[in-house]
Amino acid sequence: MTTPLMTTPLTVQAGPDAEQTGAVGAVVASLPVSFAPAGSQPDVVALAGTAGWTADAADAVRGGVRGVVVVDPVAEDPAALAAAAAEAGTAVVLDQAWAGNPVLAESQSAVRNAIADALADAVLLDSVAWGVPGTDPEVLLTRHLAAVLACGVELAGLRIIQRNANGYTVIGSLPGGAPAALQGITTSSVPATATVSVLTSSGRADITLPDASAGWPAEVRSVTSAGAASFPTIYESAHRHSWRRLRAAVDSGAPAADLEQFATLTALVGQLHDSPH
Repeated sequence: MTTPLMTTPLTVQAGPDAEQTGAVGAVVASLPVSFAPAGSQPDVVALAGTAGWTADAADAVRGGVRGVVVVDPVAEDPAALAAAAAEAGTAVVLDQAWAGNPVLAESQSAVRNAIADALADAVLLDSVAWGVPGTDPEVLLTRHLAAVLACGVELAGLRIIQRNANGYTVIGSLPGGAPAALQGITTSSVPATATVSVLTSSGRADITLPDASAGWPAEVRSVTSAGAASFPTIYESAHRHSWRRLRAAVDSGAPAADLEQFATLTALVGQLHDSPH
């Protein structure tokens, strides 16, 4: 009879902003084998992804932590942070509102294959993000683009054709030339949700990503010439999934690809800033 390996919890410290945005305390409490509140020197720090987060995270890395979780990061160049994390062997995970949903994880191969198959035959990408009133349209757009990229979508030629205090409309194209349209809307009538729909010549794939604050399941549906399929639901919030990914990255010593992927997102946001509108 073998004795199961015991896991030593990593101690966690979170700033007030990170706690408010990412419900860090509640998430850590839901993973008691993996994490525990820190006393003095934490193993892991949680930071809010407000302006300057890359510098704050790099400071934490240089301070000797084993992991960093950044909640809802705004678009910033992560190159210097990525270099510091690689040198120190520190895991950095970005806890993103919709892009962090477990349904989009690499382990969900059936979902990813369904989306990839639709993209290979796409005639239109249509995506809408709803944010609560008062959400900065730029913040909403960053979350929105992150979600689209997490679905495996490549975007080119993006430009803003409409933007005001209540949202935006962005157009562009997919690699095959099919048009892409992204719309952001702030409203109190719909929960904070993002949808990504890929229309094909013979069907479609639809992904609905819920608010990260609760474990509501994402919905993925595929319609092809062979028929319609819905995929199993996962009752886990994006916040909790991010923390589980961090624990796995620390234990394995294999860095997460979050910062590399975020560099693509930051480049797209930068292109939109430079485009006429």
